[in-house]
Amino acid sequence: MQEHQGANQGIAQSIYQSHSKKLQWQNLTLNILGGQAILIAYIGLKAGLFQAIDQAYPSGIDELSLAKKLGFAPRYVQVWCQAAYAFKLLELDEYGNYRLVPNMASLLLDTDDPLYMGSRIRFFASLYEDYQFFLQHLQSGSIVPRESSKSSLDVIYEMTRLDFKMITEMVLPQADKIVSRLDEHGGVILDIGVGVGCSLIHYARRFPKAHIVGIDIDPSAVKQSQQAIAEAGLANQITVRQDDANLLKEECVYDLIIMNLVLHETGGSSSEYRNVLRRVRQALKPGGVVVVCELPYPDSVTEYRNKPLFQMLAGLQIHEVLSGGGKITMGELRNLLESTGFSNMRIADQPIPYRFVMMAEK
Repeated sequence: MQEHQGANQGIAQSIYQSHSKKLQWQNLTLNILGGQAILIAYIGLKAGLFQAIDQAYPSGIDELSLAKKLGFAPRYVQVWCQAAYAFKLLELDEYGNYRLVPNMASLLLDTDDPLYMGSRIRFFASLYEDYQFFLQHLQSGSIVPRESSKSSLDVIYEMTRLDFKMITEMVLPQADKIVSRLDEHGGVILDIGVGVGCSLIHYARRFPKAHIVGIDIDPSAVKQSQQAIAEAGLANQITVRQDDANLLKEECVYDLIIMNLVLHETGGSSSEYRNVLRRVRQALKPGGVVVVCELPYPDSVTEYRNKPLFQMLAGLQIHEVLSGGGKITMGELRNLLESTGFSNMRIADQPIPYRFVMMAEK
């Protein structure tokens, strides 16, 4: 009897282990598929395949016509179309015509959509090189400097361009006193981390009475910003200089300071972030406002499995650690602002899921 029970328990354990193993196999398979999907989507964006298919809406377009339209090899286009269909990026009708699945055009091609993913697909596809660098530097823990070429800065701009509009149209109205001050009397706005200068141009046009100051530690970014500002005819309203937020020394100069995806780039420890925020607070006029926009990292490692967005951010840390950037969780950001003397801290309502925005006052 006992032997029979033991045999049954062994069978049950074997079945459980087999089921568990299959679940883990499925999980690994899905992870592999995710990597493939990024590259298939990247090819479609880079080669203009998605754009050409969207232009053929509503009738759609077949593989041969698509290849002829773009001047590509028919066999290559066929393989890509079938892969894009397999990953639910395209739909296929009974006549062999492909169309983008519903809403995919806005998600992949509409740069004004708050849920636009095209730039993020390009960015994450470019990170595959980082995984090789990560292996090479795993023992030393050294930082791999990133060349701030125009192409790399352009990708970053495309990913952040909606942030500028979100900040001026959705976040700042939640601090109506500072908006009124800037609209009626002018003032001075500091933008830390200027990229290619498009944020500065946007803020200058939104607040024509204000003077806009931009700083960046990267001389290449400063140079490209100055060129863009000159071309926009705003050189009299905007000043850009090379400077380090960790060394900011100004006192009571600015009405508004904006830090968009830059605080985590100023160091890798809480003490470094606090140093920057203390200097930012010192640079604000009394009643001045700081807007800090960061990535929405969860406060606990166990939360990384709760949302696809959190999983994506966990993978992004491979890039951040290589480039010397840090990670600031949502709870940590609030604590940092509180510990550096800011008041009236609150989370700003805004529609972009990849952003976490807090406002505070001096």
